[in-house]
Amino acid sequence: MMDEKKRLDILDKYFGQSDAQQRLTGLMEVLSSFFDVPVSLVTLIGESRQTFQEKFGTDLTGTPREVAFCNTVVANDAPLIVEDASTHPDFEHNPLVTDDPNIRFYAGVPLRIEGAPLGAVCLIDTKTRTLSEEKLNLLTKIAELVSVHYQLLYEQREHQQELGLIDNSPIVLIHWQFKNGLKLLYASKNVERVLGVSQQQLLENQFRFEDFLSENSRDELNFTLQNHVQGLASHECQLELLLPSRTLWLRMISTGSFDEAGKLTSVQAFITDNTSQKYTEDKLSRTNQQMRLLLEASELGTWDWNLVADVNKVNKRWCTMLGLEYEEYDGSSMLFRQLLHPSDSAKVEDVLNRHLNGELEVYTTNYRMRHRAGHWVWVETYGKVVERDESGKPVRLAGTHRDISDRMESELQERKQKQLLKFINKAQAIYLRELNLADACQKVLPELTEIADSQMAFIARLNKEDGVKMQILAITELQWDEQSREFVERFRQGNLYFDNFDNLFGEVIKTSSVVISNDTKAHPASIGTPGGHPRINRFLGLPIKLKGELVGMVGLANKFNDYKAKDAEFLRPLLDALGSLYYAVELDAARQKAEHRLKELALTDSLTELPNRRAFVEKSNMVEQAKRDYVIGILDIDFFKKVNDSLGHEAGDQVLKFAARMMRESFRSDDFIARMGGEEFAFFMELTELTDAQAKLQEVCQTIADTPIKLAEKEISITVSIGAIAVQTGNTAPLSDMLFKADAALYKAKNSGRNQVQWWTDEMDETMVPLKSAADSKRS
Repeated sequence: MMDEKKRLDILDKYFGQSDAQQRLTGLMEVLSSFFDVPVSLVTLIGESRQTFQEKFGTDLTGTPREVAFCNTVVANDAPLIVEDASTHPDFEHNPLVTDDPNIRFYAGVPLRIEGAPLGAVCLIDTKTRTLSEEKLNLLTKIAELVSVHYQLLYEQREHQQELGLIDNSPIVLIHWQFKNGLKLLYASKNVERVLGVSQQQLLENQFRFEDFLSENSRDELNFTLQNHVQGLASHECQLELLLPSRTLWLRMISTGSFDEAGKLTSVQAFITDNTSQKYTEDKLSRTNQQMRLLLEASELGTWDWNLVADVNKVNKRWCTMLGLEYEEYDGSSMLFRQLLHPSDSAKVEDVLNRHLNGELEVYTTNYRMRHRAGHWVWVETYGKVVERDESGKPVRLAGTHRDISDRMESELQERKQKQLLKFINKAQAIYLRELNLADACQKVLPELTEIADSQMAFIARLNKEDGVKMQILAITELQWDEQSREFVERFRQGNLYFDNFDNLFGEVIKTSSVVISNDTKAHPASIGTPGGHPRINRFLGLPIKLKGELVGMVGLANKFNDYKAKDAEFLRPLLDALGSLYYAVELDAARQKAEHRLKELALTDSLTELPNRRAFVEKSNMVEQAKRDYVIGILDIDFFKKVNDSLGHEAGDQVLKFAARMMRESFRSDDFIARMGGEEFAFFMELTELTDAQAKLQEVCQTIADTPIKLAEKEISITVSIGAIAVQTGNTAPLSDMLFKADAALYKAKNSGRNQVQWWTDEMDETMVPLKSAADSKRS
């Protein structure tokens, strides 16, 4: 059982405020209606009184604790159901039962907050009744929801109090969402009082906090963001805020929030005006610079750290490595921690503590420190405890520093080269496996941005088939808005092209050379980004060439530091690999085109340019699978042998080409006509009505007969005979049988005077002659 004092403390914590709670009158009314009782309550059991926190069906505000049914619920921390209070041994003499309001039925469940029963959610009736187990469970769940409601009210009240404290303090709170860039979500009300920047204009995106920072401070903010992206939880920096009337120096302490995968989702920052302290520091620095001595030349920087007094004595070489004035060095560990790269801080502290604890014999590690000029210096430290107190606790640590920047830069470059090679192999493997260039580029794009230390990237291919334009194969998924959704959809459909090159990346296309811009606003070709696209601060454009000709480009943007020529040189193997992939794609397209052409030639009669017998057989398979009624027929040129004998084979070829042209013009566009050999042609027609098919075939005969052809300086006319058969859906007879029957119908057309259409009928079985004799006689 919970201690009563602790329970009352929790009750006071959540309900001791004098301000009005958000009432649940509607819920109480619904409870009474659903459970069909006149009274429903949320009660709180105090030290001596029961208070009706929420109520329906009564004007009372509470009762003495000793007569409260809910007191039993709280005491036992368990549900209570009283079906008839007048006969219940615990309540039959209760004044609420014997007198007004004459309670008979009661059902209550505990209202628990932080594990303590503070009161109950209950139902009351003046009639005896029962409550099923199912409805008791429902009442218990409602009590849980009411508990959550009060806890949320408490948290809201606490949050509002915290915000009120911040709004009245000299500390500004700013909250950014991060998705490949910062998006302001919240700025405390005191931002205008402390920093002189309008809260409303910030929140409405009329301008951004970064817009008021100096160039160096924008870089410092980007650097802070970079470290949060890499997993740093908190960071401290100084920023210079440039206002129209004055300049402020700000101290900013930022913290990052991360999702389950460890990716940065938001950044919160506490900002204070640090102008006075900065002025004092600058004045002291200028004074010390005027009094400085000659720098001490030495290969090693030495240090001697008194741990108790927190005083670190260093030589001049130690200061020279970091561009510090020897006289301005204050000797405290605070300066060291300020100069230490945030991403290396945890490692340095761990090695130092392990040495001080005796786990490591020496204190040695490599890390980065900020040079006064702004760049980073790699330092190799070697140190050891040289003095301990009587209890053996370290009190003095001494050692050396060495500048190893050149060595570390070389090692870093080597690691990146290996990473780049692995990345290139991966891109090639994906393409060879899937034969999809855009998909391969998109899958490796995140690794490209990581290798290039950039936030955004795209890979494009030059397309010259329909004018010069650039197809975007892959692009970083950014924080697009409704204004730019069209570009996103076009990209996802593989149809995003750019043909206007009067812009920054267009310079790469027009010049076929590397374009570097570390201040895009100042570049003459820069026209900004499309609406809704995140801002681009720095840009590196790389041409992809094949045999000296431009075939595409890679665009990189928003590196945390400046892009340099060596970045382009480093990525040259990637550009060569992409050029080779583009070439492979062109070769594959050419191969497919050639194969398609060869197939066309294999299925085409060279003289008439109609499909040949092989194509007709393939078409028959498609027709059978279509499960439709169709017509199959054979068309033969009448007296073709006489043309060959009298006018020659060249004239015969002209007649064949003429007949083929007339058939193409006379048959319907979806009919299929093929030359089977000699003067014989075959066709498929979709069968709708037999009369329509008859009319069309008769029209073909008539058109050919009515159209003269000029041969050997004279005009002649030819006619054709057609034999056809209507094939119904479900007919499983082989093609040879259908052609046999169409040929038999053709035989009848020849014997009936030629220049006509004959259809196969079952009656032809008795009169049909063998196929060989029919073929011999009909060719004349």
